[in-house]
Amino acid sequence: MLNKIKKLFMKKDEKDLQLDDLQMKANSEAIKEDFETLEDESEVKVLEAQLKARKEALEAANNIDAVPEPETEGYDEALDENFDGREEVFDEMEEIEPTQEEKDEMNNPWDSDPEYLEYSSEAVGYENREQQWDTYRTIVNYIAEGDSVIDFGCARGDFERFFQQEYNEDLDYIGVDMNKQLIDAGKKVYNEEVELICSDWFNLDKDLTQDWAINIGSSNLRYDADTVRNDMTYLQDTIKSMMNHCDKGSVILLASDQTEFDDGLINWNAGDVFNWAQKEFGNVALDHTFSKDIFTIIIYKN
Repeated sequence: MLNKIKKLFMKKDEKDLQLDDLQMKANSEAIKEDFETLEDESEVKVLEAQLKARKEALEAANNIDAVPEPETEGYDEALDENFDGREEVFDEMEEIEPTQEEKDEMNNPWDSDPEYLEYSSEAVGYENREQQWDTYRTIVNYIAEGDSVIDFGCARGDFERFFQQEYNEDLDYIGVDMNKQLIDAGKKVYNEEVELICSDWFNLDKDLTQDWAINIGSSNLRYDADTVRNDMTYLQDTIKSMMNHCDKGSVILLASDQTEFDDGLINWNAGDVFNWAQKEFGNVALDHTFSKDIFTIIIYKN
């Protein structure tokens, strides 16, 4: 860059510099003559300052060649050597593998922290308690005051305690889940005050019924070992079982395929589920107003 600057200044040929010098001398002579005619001391100082500035500018232009070029010889080679050294270090670095104990702790956090399974919202599929409670409020909108509930995929039975705290009244509630660890955690946390059944919901006593059957996101993941039924068939059979154990209807909350996030869940097409349910049961409503990520199917008993 400095070379370019120097070349630009060098293009100003000697004639121009000579003209500048002559002009400088002429200006100096003119200024001297002006000095003789000036009576105001301030005007003299102004002219002196102009003369000094002009002189310094010319000297700076003439001395541009004195600015040394930065030494770059050997710089590129040194830079390459440094990067080669870093590459060797990176090649020598080994990926740190977690121990089996650390892997077990990551995969099963409840083994190292019993309270995780008993109190954590994450253990039952929610990011935090606020999200869990907001989701439960969505379900309550479809259940009339005083109605009873059987919860398919209840986990710890948190819905019952949410209802009690939110509305300051008891809920006639039965929770069903095949996950024994969560059922045991719920019984411990709620001191056996919440009725929880550890069972596959396809094998419930046919006489076990409540006003409403609810399923809050439990069909968004497959916890069963059934390799025969695909996801849609499994969901349809689950809803049929729910309808066999309710007197007024069922409320099913599902993850939507309209979500913009890769949530790792089974994401359902609301139209497909609705069309099947309407054909199967007749009186069905679809609510996709809570968010793009979830929707609710409400099936009423005729």
